Amino acid sequence: MAEEKDPGAPIPKDAIDPELIKLARKQTHIGVVTCAGVIFLALFFIIKLNADRRFGGASDTPASATPADIADGKVTNDQLVSVQGELMMAHAVRVGAEKKSLGLRVVPLRGTAEKVWVVLDGDGYAKPTMGSFTGRLRDLDDLPFAHTVRDYVAAHPQPVFATAAATRAGFSSNKVASVAGDQLDVRDSDRVGFEIVDASAATVVCTFNEKHENLAACTKELQTAGIPIPPTPREGRDQAYYDVTGVENAVATMTTKLEAAKLWGTRVDAVTRHYDTTWAKLKTSSPAGFTVDTTTIPDAQIDLIGLYVVRSIPANAHAVILGEHPQDYWYVMPVTVLLSIIGLLFAWALVRAVKRDLLGPKPAPEPAA
Repeated sequence: MAEEKDPGAPIPKDAIDPELIKLARKQTHIGVVTCAGVIFLALFFIIKLNADRRFGGASDTPASATPADIADGKVTNDQLVSVQGELMMAHAVRVGAEKKSLGLRVVPLRGTAEKVWVVLDGDGYAKPTMGSFTGRLRDLDDLPFAHTVRDYVAAHPQPVFATAAATRAGFSSNKVASVAGDQLDVRDSDRVGFEIVDASAATVVCTFNEKHENLAACTKELQTAGIPIPPTPREGRDQAYYDVTGVENAVATMTTKLEAAKLWGTRVDAVTRHYDTTWAKLKTSSPAGFTVDTTTIPDAQIDLIGLYVVRSIPANAHAVILGEHPQDYWYVMPVTVLLSIIGLLFAWALVRAVKRDLLGPKPAPEPAA
């Protein structure tokens, strides 16, 4: 029988201490779930980068396109395009790119029924882009701020202008052709506003100088010139204002009187009247003119009518993103190759895991005690 060694006995120099022997660890296996998850993520990002990868491989020479072709979907997305048009800056929507930045401005092109938008830098002091716009063409809904633009447009109706004749022609159908060529669907609750120059009114502005130094002196000079003085003229810091009413062709008449009196320190401003109503009330106007409250304005006196129509952006709207070029996306292809390699490696690991864990031999059951 072998002699048992004392656990605390010293170990000879040429002997191996059994307590210092490190057994090999069990080999780590990658499970089926882990492999499937990595493959899914790789495929997800490959698909997600598909648009950027396509644009990165596009030509650096912009393709010429018209707003009508883009609006009709005749131009392929994710390419560099150059389009001619006029921005409707009054309908611009500002979106934030990140905190403490000026963000971006998303502006529709005139005459496209809000199917074509241009994405500009948010810096109002940047060099303006006029007439020709070159950038990446994308679907508006593919942009991260698309929902912000849609929500803002739906909540903040902007005036769209139409002639008096086009407005009257739309009374029966509630459809009005704007001056930009768009077809507007007007609801009874939509606001309508317009302005006209009151031919029987004018504002005479008298600037204080050595000849007439104050309100009293201006009033005296104007009375001498035959200007009808209102009961309560308005006085500013350096000027006095006289609102003249009830005079036929007031601006021309007052100007003639001032020139005859050689009052060169005065001027005559036209008076603009603003009228505001709803589409439902405007539709009740008679052929004699547009009626707002109790006032009827002949059609000939109205230049343009502003219709505050709530408009929704079409589902197939496009956006031209200025400042983006194919060479900016050089990194997308290497990233795609790397993701493909990772996906293939884990696909191979998945096959091995399935064979090992699902198709391999079952371990023998332990004997019963």
